[in-house]
Amino acid sequence: MIRRAMIRPGLGIVAAAVASVASAAAVGLGPLSNEGATNTDRKGFYLTLINPEPAVQQFRLYSVEWDSEMPVPRVRIPIDQVALGGNSQGRVLVIDTGLAPGEVHRFRVCAEHIAPAQQEMIHARVCSKLTARRVA
Repeated sequence: MIRRAMIRPGLGIVAAAVASVASAAAVGLGPLSNEGATNTDRKGFYLTLINPEPAVQQFRLYSVEWDSEMPVPRVRIPIDQVALGGNSQGRVLVIDTGLAPGEVHRFRVCAEHIAPAQQEMIHARVCSKLTARRVA
């Protein structure tokens, strides 16, 4: 019984520490998937970037291939670094360029918190899977 009482407070402290570290690197991005068609060589998507923290945070957005971490240079993100106020959200424009007639292009756009490496124990990111299709 004494042993049990000593373990529970210790676990509570560890759980609280993990929760505070995880929330320090939190980021939201939505929708998590989207698709759309276009008649031109460009297709735009709006994503919502979410800062769940109470203070202003800096975020970085970038595009990668659907199934790898290779960058996708043809995907344009006009504002790829964003500062968001505490508990707020903002819309971000993503443009897939160079679509050939009949082409279907799948890629991901990821968002992550910008902070010096020594300040984060957990580096969180979230990615949205996007599919652009040009009508033939």
